[in-house]
Amino acid sequence: MSEKKSYRLEDLTFDEINAILKHKWHLSEQLGRDAGIEFAVQDFFEHHAAEWQKQQIEADLAAQKEEIIRHKWFLSQKLGYDVGNTPAALDWVKSGFAEHWRNRTGPYKNRK
Repeated sequence: MSEKKSYRLEDLTFDEINAILKHKWHLSEQLGRDAGIEFAVQDFFEHHAAEWQKQQIEADLAAQKEEIIRHKWFLSQKLGYDVGNTPAALDWVKSGFAEHWRNRTGPYKNRK
């Protein structure tokens, strides 16, 4: 029999904690009483985390594409011609915009 993994709030990201708190609220409404944070954390990771993480990744990718398209427009304006998607994406990464976006303004800005 497999042992249940335990999750500690201090090891989770801000976004994960928010998702768990929303999940706890829904569980409490269903049960008609406070579900408790420990139960909500365990239930979230056992039944909902995979789908939530998939949705987060899809949202991150969509936001990243928007940033690359924005970068393509600025780069094309600067150079005076349409640089194309691939060169714009490569320039976005090489210029450090990708790292900055991910760590400062993008999906990882709230990570420890």
